[in-house]
This record gives sequence, C-alpha cells and structure tokens, in this order.
Amino acid sequence: MSNPDQPISLEQRKEQCKPIVLVIDDNPKYAKLFELLADKLGITAHIVSSCGEGIEALERFSFDVILMDWYMPEVDGRVCTGKIREIEQTTGTHVPIIGVSGFALATAETCAAAGMDDFLRVPFTYEQLHDKLCHWLQKKEE
Repeated sequence: MSNPDQPISLEQRKEQCKPIVLVIDDNPKYAKLFELLADKLGITAHIVSSCGEGIEALERFSFDVILMDWYMPEVDGRVCTGKIREIEQTTGTHVPIIGVSGFALATAETCAAAGMDDFLRVPFTYEQLHDKLCHWLQKKEE
C-alpha cells in the first residue's frame, strides 16, 4: 500500500496497471521514441500522427494523459487541444494534455493559453518525461 502523501512512481503504477498515454505527433522519429520508451516508463502508448486520428482515438478509448506535438501540418497542437477541450465540455471529462515541442513559439505560456496542462521542451531527458507523466498521473488519481 502506498503513502497518499508520496507520489506513486511509474514503476509502482506498472505493478497496478499500465496507464494509457495518447501520443499525437506527426514525426515518425518521435513516435518511435515514445514507442521504445513506453515499456521502460511503464505505460501503454497509443500513437497517432494527426489531430483527426487523435480525436477518433479519444472517441473510442479512455486515456490517462495526452502528449501533444505543438507543430503539425493541417491541424496543429494548439487547435487540436481546443477541439479536445470542446469535446470534454460535452462529456464532462478532462484528460491532462502535455505539449511537447522544440518549436520556438511553443512555450509553457502558449501551451497553457491553448488549454494544455503542461509543457515539455524538446529535446528532453527520460527523467523529465518520467517526472511529467508521474505528476499528471498522480493528479488524475487525486
């Protein structure tokens, strides 16, 4: 049994059940990176390459966290987040969205203004990604 005052690590969570993380990123290199890191992080990664595919996935499955690329063709992360938040208003749900980008105009402030819950600058370390996921998965449980 874990202490409710201490965050649950992803390793401990892995023993309970694997969180499902939706990754919306059009870059195949980053998709592969998240796929490779999923087991080590103790998550199940559902990876899609566009906003439309992300919306479809959200209509079919329940996710614990979304990792959202900021700069994508057709519909970027800012607009996609707005679409997700509109859907959530009708469903009464809220999935934490972490903006992930190396794009200069993507900052913690611009991500927050777009409706995202957090931001992770590319390049990031394994520990930074791990800590962000732990933080938001812990908040979701609260």
